[in-house]
Amino acid sequence: MENYNITNREMVELKQTMGFRVTDSHWNELVRSHPDGCTSSEMIEFVKKWMDPPYKVDGDLDSYLEKILRSFVGFVRE
Repeated sequence: MENYNITNREMVELKQTMGFRVTDSHWNELVRSHPDGCTSSEMIEFVKKWMDPPYKVDGDLDSYLEKILRSFVGFVRE
């Protein structure tokens, strides 16, 4: 999995898509604690830790979340 940077502004915008299964308080804490943004790996690990309900995926959850994140980041950056 290629690791790339996500800006703090992008993190805020990704709440509605990548973070829709994460509570606002957890997501806001992530944004607040990363003023310079985070990496794609950090974002995926955060979502896996706090998503409720968890994703039910047959196969590799990291790859699945990476595809979702890459799509949403591409959309936010357009």
